[in-house]
Amino acid sequence: MKKYVWILCLLGCIALTAQAENYRKRDVTNPCFVTATTSKIEIKKIIQTDEQTQVDAVLYGRPGEVAVISSNTCLRSGKQEFPLREAAHVSIDGKTVPERIPDSGKMDIILSFAPIPQGIHTVDFVEKDEGWTIYGVQLTGIEPYVYVPSFLQTRRFEQSRTLPQPQLKSGKAVINGYILGYNPSMELEVVFRHSDWLFYNEWGQTVRIRQDGSFHIETDLLLAGGAKLQINKAQLDMFLVPGEETTVYIHLPRLSMSASHLLKEKYGQQQKAWFDGSMANLNDELATWGYPLSMEEDPDFKFMASEQSADRFNEFVKGHYDRYERNLQDDKKVGEAYRQYVLLNLKMNELVVLGKKGAMPGIVKSPYFRYGYDYTTYLEYMERDKGQVVDLWEDVKKAREVYQNFVKEHRFSSDDKKLMKTITQPEIQKYVKERAEALEAQAALAQSNKSFVIAELDKNVSGADILPSIISSYRGQAVLIDFWATWCGPCRKSMFAIRDLKKKLASKDIVYIYLTGPSSPEAEWKTAITDIKGVHYRLKKEQWDYLCQTYGIKAIPGYLVISYDGKLQDQYTGFPGTDVLMKDLLRASE
Repeated sequence: MKKYVWILCLLGCIALTAQAENYRKRDVTNPCFVTATTSKIEIKKIIQTDEQTQVDAVLYGRPGEVAVISSNTCLRSGKQEFPLREAAHVSIDGKTVPERIPDSGKMDIILSFAPIPQGIHTVDFVEKDEGWTIYGVQLTGIEPYVYVPSFLQTRRFEQSRTLPQPQLKSGKAVINGYILGYNPSMELEVVFRHSDWLFYNEWGQTVRIRQDGSFHIETDLLLAGGAKLQINKAQLDMFLVPGEETTVYIHLPRLSMSASHLLKEKYGQQQKAWFDGSMANLNDELATWGYPLSMEEDPDFKFMASEQSADRFNEFVKGHYDRYERNLQDDKKVGEAYRQYVLLNLKMNELVVLGKKGAMPGIVKSPYFRYGYDYTTYLEYMERDKGQVVDLWEDVKKAREVYQNFVKEHRFSSDDKKLMKTITQPEIQKYVKERAEALEAQAALAQSNKSFVIAELDKNVSGADILPSIISSYRGQAVLIDFWATWCGPCRKSMFAIRDLKKKLASKDIVYIYLTGPSSPEAEWKTAITDIKGVHYRLKKEQWDYLCQTYGIKAIPGYLVISYDGKLQDQYTGFPGTDVLMKDLLRASE
């Protein structure tokens, strides 16, 4: 009996020793993560022992750049931090002679941190001085868990069939989005861009993300076409249609990892987002197959292109395009609309890249060439290299000149009006005017924050069009609409209370709009509003009556709170108090 007890004890000791050894050295190669605010460094391997947590990383940068990392770098789990202790092939704070990044633009480094206790399965990799973070690094070797609704998991993936005809049609495209896997504690920079021929905004539009990961975007379009949503260092391509609405559900970890040098091969062709609404099948494919729309999006292409001699540059760029074309033509899993759209963009990009250093060697032969991101640059080079004014280029040049003059002068001069009439496409004329009106509204809003602004609503606007016409210029901002009259004592009293509210909310993007009707004599109204900062409308009786009846304003003062995505959030008859309005406006602006 004693013999068996001794054997059992020995086996138990062996098991415990094996378990301890297993923990003392646990390693994960190319660990998954949720999102990253830097592309300068990526984790190649994490090795955990009782003595240290070793991070084998790859540092990216310009050849010859010094390899330095801050001593404030750490691994973090909740409030617990594991500081950097030692490093190899990279200097901590530059206190030792730093190595330089080689010609390849990348170098391997080794970092040693304090040991992470057993039971912690996720850490953030944080560099406090430069302010970057890799969130949600997985120590278990598996993909971060993200709740994906069942209706998305069971959805059938369908290939895209045909692209819409590239007809001019001015209108708003609306995107309602949800970032799956988002946590409010994460730093998330979200920027939206679209291919606007006339007024391209290089900096893009910053997108506000709500606490639950949802967001709302509205953008003016002249033509269906491409758009990009940048989330930290990753990018989601989309195809939008004027006047149409799209809903997107984004898998944050997969999108982030598809932009990683070390993980893009694995996640580049996994579905990273699901779309409903306009062009859903094409958008699903853009979020899955991972072919670039521009060769210049690939940092490896930029690096390799810079290494080519002038004689070999053209051959290199053409060869790069040819490889993409062969791969796409042979790829049976992609839809025809997706194939046409990607090849069009790559072909146009190939010609523009070559055109930057010399004459373009060819032309784009596609009925969809207006959908190219490089469309206007291509037209410019066609005129420069071949002496041909192609497609809409003449109208685009005129529209740009008129709009740029408006931006400078805040009005259309007589010469601008004459030039506008020579634009042959009515939709382009309409688009320029709409953009100018939006610019005027922005200027009025800026002025209203300093003093008062009188705005006019067309007397022919009626019924359900009244409120949208009033608030359309302020999408992306919370709006407080105040129904009042010059003769109303409670109205004036509540306005004094709201003055303090405005001061407290000065840092928030909120518009204050004041509506009155014909019962306020015009002369008295104009005198009274000089003391009330905001945008002021004096409506005709039919417009005032319709709004009051439709929105339940049975007495004044009355209030409507409009959220930043243009939806009615709250309504009140009588002053509800500054505390209530503050809570409502904060919610409307988030």
